Amino acid sequence: MPPRPMGWTPIRQAAQFMLGVPADGLNQVLERMLDLAQVTPISFVAVAGPRAGDAMSHLWRRGYQRVEAARRATCGAADERSDVLIVLGCQTVPDMRAVVAATFTMLRPGGALVVDAGALLDEPARRALLESLLELGLDVQPQAHLGAEILATRRFSGDRAAA
Repeated sequence: MPPRPMGWTPIRQAAQFMLGVPADGLNQVLERMLDLAQVTPISFVAVAGPRAGDAMSHLWRRGYQRVEAARRATCGAADERSDVLIVLGCQTVPDMRAVVAATFTMLRPGGALVVDAGALLDEPARRALLESLLELGLDVQPQAHLGAEILATRRFSGDRAAA
């Protein structure tokens, strides 16, 4: 019998099944995130969160040469280069928000942010994550909380904050 993933419980597994939240391995989650953001191997990709190292390895093996780890953005001149920022492995809304807040300025204006929200099993938590992304100045589709991965885009500097 294969080892159970950390944090696995029958109740958690049932909740994931009922909500349609994927319980797949990293490779399948990463594949969905790349598809959602329409990433290609020539894209500049930044990865952040507790599973960033694993994601970098997967991306390198798949032929992505422009991949970097993101821990904290420095300044717009040095950052704003990534086409995509992938956030993986966070378990709570505050953790997800903290990682996004520390790194999203690495995205170029119009760049895509994809957050793995598979650990959030209830709708209020997912909605709270969407609100946090909006507060940070990212654009998010109104029904984005329904997916296991949430896509947001960085606004261009002249765009107004969503009302």
